[in-house]
Amino acid sequence: MNTTNNNNEELIKRLSFENWIWGIYLVIAIANIYGDELIKKSIREKDREASEKARNIFIIILGTTLLINIYFLIRNYSDYKENPEDESLKVRLIGSILLLLATLCFIYSQVLNQEPTESVSNV
Repeated sequence: MNTTNNNNEELIKRLSFENWIWGIYLVIAIANIYGDELIKKSIREKDREASEKARNIFIIILGTTLLINIYFLIRNYSDYKENPEDESLKVRLIGSILLLLATLCFIYSQVLNQEPTESVSNV
């Protein structure tokens, strides 16, 4: 019985931590909207500084997303290790790996694009 209580407490702690992650996603969404507005400004006014600022915002957002995706990969791997027969856990793990790879590709693309342009540079 004590083990069940400990497991439940760990699950509650994990879910509470993940609530913070969803809050971070809200901030990321707002930052993306702001970055898009900077891109619009850079297009309208040929403002290279706004474009560069937007690019930096998008890089920070992608870095934050990378950290979040690493957390979910570790969590899903841990869950899968506890129950490797569960196909849904295997699918979640594969999905986490793919999300991590996609985020790395976006970061590479964003960093590779050193020169601010008038094209949309966010994800």
